[in-house]
Amino acid sequence: MASKQYKQLGCLDVDASAGCAFQVRAETETEVLQLGAMHAKQCHQMESLSPEMTAKVKAAIKTVTVNV
Repeated sequence: MASKQYKQLGCLDVDASAGCAFQVRAETETEVLQLGAMHAKQCHQMESLSPEMTAKVKAAIKTVTVNV
């Protein structure tokens, strides 16, 4: 079985008090940010992310190894 590196972002990593267990993995940070922004808009009614929130989200992105 081969392994591959992905970027991962979870709502709990950004704001543990929100209680949202959403988690996304993608090949690039850009993809993770796009999917995270879509989730924030649809589920948290955030039309846009402030620069502070964007920095918090970027800091929460982890690199994980997945067996594929």
